[in-house]
Amino acid sequence: MAKTKITMFLDPDLIKWLDMNRDEETSRSALVRILIRKAMKLKSKRRNIVVDDFFNTPSLAPQFVPDDLKEYSDLLIEWWAIRYRNKGTCTKSVADRIFKTLRSFPSQDRKEALEKAITGGWKDIYPLKKGYKPEEPKNHPNQRVFKASEVVLPPTLAELNENNANKFMEDF
Repeated sequence: MAKTKITMFLDPDLIKWLDMNRDEETSRSALVRILIRKAMKLKSKRRNIVVDDFFNTPSLAPQFVPDDLKEYSDLLIEWWAIRYRNKGTCTKSVADRIFKTLRSFPSQDRKEALEKAITGGWKDIYPLKKGYKPEEPKNHPNQRVFKASEVVLPPTLAELNENNANKFMEDF
């Protein structure tokens, strides 16, 4: 790469600053080159990111959570970061679909569905699965209480005399 020679006129305070910030082996021109390169690296690292969709970020801003779902905003914000980290699509339309899905759940299931999505690291929110076994009702209509007085018990050997007991045993 060809170098181009330039001439700079500096104020005395700039020359004093250059002399204070360079070591004995570095010339003034070398320090100026170093400073320019640092500025160039810093500018290339700091690309201007244009955010056209505020949902396409790792953190969901609380003001974007609808009013009817505000009580779940902490869980939604936490889950949105997980969704973003797992490379899920994070756009306004996806957020609207998620909010619509949450509204379709019963209010008591919303919190649990979000918690399961967070702990499972899911990209989406799913309805809760109810157990395949129905819970037994507490007061079953056919419930019977066992009473010893209603049960017919066979006679004891003491109740039978010895002869009757032998006959009774032979019948079995």
